[in-house]
Amino acid sequence: MHITADDLIAVLRAEDLRITEPRRLVCEVIATRHDDHLTAASIYDAVESETHGGVDRATVYRTLEVLESAGAIKHGHIGHGPTVYHLAEESPHQHLVCQSCGRTVTVGAADLVPFLDAVRADTGFVVDIEHFALSGLCETCAASS
Repeated sequence: MHITADDLIAVLRAEDLRITEPRRLVCEVIATRHDDHLTAASIYDAVESETHGGVDRATVYRTLEVLESAGAIKHGHIGHGPTVYHLAEESPHQHLVCQSCGRTVTVGAADLVPFLDAVRADTGFVVDIEHFALSGLCETCAASS
């Protein structure tokens, strides 16, 4: 089952936030564009276009902060770009980012289990795979280099 905008709005209500039009739109953007790598700026831009400039950036950041603190969304880092947000219900995954063209590929956590187990066995370190991206060259760029 997919988290809806109404689910995210319920989280804000539970945190005693008033549900304003900009906050409702932030929730709609996150819920409907859950396959995108959403940045705070892209969420702000989408909300601003709906409200015709009637939104404060602080509202977007505060809404994201509350949703993340409540466990409804997570953030991560893809390459050297800004923080990206996604629904917490998404299955654990890793991003592979091409250093040449910027293409991003998503890999399920299950595909990385042997590597993660080896890291833990060798070092005792437990890797949080959702918080960062691995960089390298995509298939196309690797073939042309």
